[in-house]
Amino acid sequence: MYSSFKQAVKQLTKSILTDRQLRQVRRIEHLQALGKLALQDFRVYQLGQIFPMKPHTLNLLVNDVCNSRCQMCLIWQQKKNKEMTPEELVKILNDDLFSELKYVGVSGGEPTLRPDLPELFEAICSKEPKILGTGIITNGIIENQVRERILASAEVCRKYGVGFNVMISLDGIGQVHDAVRGRKDNFESAISLLRFFHNETDIPTSFGCTITSTNAIYVDELLDFAKSEGLYGRFRVAEYIQRLYNEGQTEFIRSFDDKMLYHLALFFFRAEHDFETTSLFQKTYRNIRGMLVEGKSRQIRCPYQTGAVVMTARGELLYCAPKSPTLGDALTTPASKLYFSNVAKRKAILQKDCGNCIHDYHMPPTFQETLSNYLEDHRRSKYSCSNLLKLAAKQIEQRQPVEDIASLSSSKVLIVGWYGTETVGDKAILWAVVDKLRSRPNPPKRIYISSLYPFISQWTIKEMNLENVSILETYSREFEAACDEVDEVVVGGGPLMDIEPLNHILYAFIRATRNKAICRVEGCGVGPLNHPLYINVVSEIFRLSNCIMLRDRASENFSLQKFPISTATVIPDPATDYVGYIKNSGILEKSLPLLSSTRNVSCFLREWSTEYSGSLSTAEFTSMKQEFETQLVQLVMAIARAKNLDIHLLPMHTFHVGGDDRIFNRQFAQKLSSLTEKHQTKPSIDFARGPVSPLEILQSMYRAELSICMRFHAVLFAETLGVPYFAIDYTNGGKIKAFLESKGKLDRLISLQDIAFGDWRNRLNELMQIKATI
Repeated sequence: MYSSFKQAVKQLTKSILTDRQLRQVRRIEHLQALGKLALQDFRVYQLGQIFPMKPHTLNLLVNDVCNSRCQMCLIWQQKKNKEMTPEELVKILNDDLFSELKYVGVSGGEPTLRPDLPELFEAICSKEPKILGTGIITNGIIENQVRERILASAEVCRKYGVGFNVMISLDGIGQVHDAVRGRKDNFESAISLLRFFHNETDIPTSFGCTITSTNAIYVDELLDFAKSEGLYGRFRVAEYIQRLYNEGQTEFIRSFDDKMLYHLALFFFRAEHDFETTSLFQKTYRNIRGMLVEGKSRQIRCPYQTGAVVMTARGELLYCAPKSPTLGDALTTPASKLYFSNVAKRKAILQKDCGNCIHDYHMPPTFQETLSNYLEDHRRSKYSCSNLLKLAAKQIEQRQPVEDIASLSSSKVLIVGWYGTETVGDKAILWAVVDKLRSRPNPPKRIYISSLYPFISQWTIKEMNLENVSILETYSREFEAACDEVDEVVVGGGPLMDIEPLNHILYAFIRATRNKAICRVEGCGVGPLNHPLYINVVSEIFRLSNCIMLRDRASENFSLQKFPISTATVIPDPATDYVGYIKNSGILEKSLPLLSSTRNVSCFLREWSTEYSGSLSTAEFTSMKQEFETQLVQLVMAIARAKNLDIHLLPMHTFHVGGDDRIFNRQFAQKLSSLTEKHQTKPSIDFARGPVSPLEILQSMYRAELSICMRFHAVLFAETLGVPYFAIDYTNGGKIKAFLESKGKLDRLISLQDIAFGDWRNRLNELMQIKATI
């Protein structure tokens, strides 16, 4: 009744107040919420270290033995010792320390090894005041026993009206999981239990994946599997945890080289944006990524710093599992006395260890985080394309054209574009743009690159040996300062197309124009560009440019017709310079391809995405996409069989933003494998699991009998190398066709539609007989 009245008042308020007044009301409500959060944080994080609060969460370790042989845990080496009885657990939970307890998580060891597990849950659920929820983590090794004891425990919780959930450890597919867990056939029992609890009960079910040096390269395949099965789970990096006795497991715990760390950063970005939907856990994945590759200490709070506690099977209390010493035995000393009299130990852990702990403990946003995010969102609102167009219109100065780029003597240069999401081709472009800057008679003293996701560009700088280049996060204050201090701003390659991040390019050009700096476009394409707003943004970018150099004739023709410019120069895509450099260096003759040295057809494919659907309806697009992929499998297999070749699948892009080609390749490999099983012919099928560099792509192309290219820069790489290839035109007559037409190589082109309709069979012999043109 009250809520209905409150809603009616809100609706009435909306109808009376103006938009401006509503914004003021929302601002006041927001400030009130921030004030409450500030007071809460002060109580929890400041006073809480002096006057501790009672725990709301208990991590209950019901045994210290295990039937697994995990790489990241040595509990299995322990001998069975004291295990508190259900009656002893009741006694401990009756202590005043647990009077505000809301949740109890049950783990071990392996908790389902205890035959009295349901009685332990009876002890948990019968406590007063009543808890709200509980759950259990299991390795699922003894399948029937696990099923029986968890169902019995769930029934106890149901009787008391207490929530219950189950998490099953799953660290990979098949033998990968079994290797991490040290038990043959554990994957089969684990996945059987997951499917049972997920599909046949109403118990909330998830899996937990712990990442070690063994399974790190395979985690994407587990995520693929989870999505295909409709399963939910969490991913964590194995950590040194005292209660797991794993301080000596250095071979497996956080033992990653730089390339594997980057691979994991890509994975946790994907898990955050393509799998996890809860903001709390998305924040955890951002934190893990920051700790892995961005040199950051832990950025998120942990419940064990303030409101959670651990209890062992012997009744001992710990502030946290990873680093806490034992506080004492709660069976002989009141738990409240142990907890409140040792606060200095918790403070020491917080100061010494918490900043380095990568364990996936979660806490809601703090006041400081919420306020920082609010202020940052408010600051970035000025980057909206609509607002920037108004600012750009005030820049009425006619820009003087710059003819001789090589003679410029800019001291500081800022490169903008789609960096931070770069494909293999974008990396080659960046190398060429920087190389040209450094080849000037008076090269720049400082080169900055604006990056949407700096951890991507940091890896690119390392991978491409681009020393002494500074990465600035796009939209940051450092980026804004650079826009004001540089002598030259360069849009370094890539397409100017229908996306909102065009805003940072226009912003940089507006600031540079105000400061009399040079603005230029180097090696860009134009399109797809259909939205009126973004057409206007590109028009202003061109108007504020001192020099416009486009990568193809089609972009030039479109720009001269669409925009108020009198001239634009067509130059080769800058990536051509990088490929030419590698081709002439002799590196390719001395090196081996990434996957294997066998005779192969190398495929550089991508998912056909909706922005290239043209006039097709959603249903037509979906149908053609399915037919295209089905026919493409048959086309690749036909070539492999006819020429007795293995099949290599390599990605031109490995980041979620822009489409990670490895996802498509894994699915494609499965379809190829199904076809070989059906026809009893078995060419070897291999795909790259980790990130792949431009050099590794070129090495694979150079050694392949034939390359099948789909992304634009795969076509450009192969053509510039002069190796045998043909191209799939997924852009419906766009940039790939324009490029091949300029090279007189339209015979290398096959349309996506021709493949989907099966017309590739008429050209199969022609495509297989393509020769190198070195």
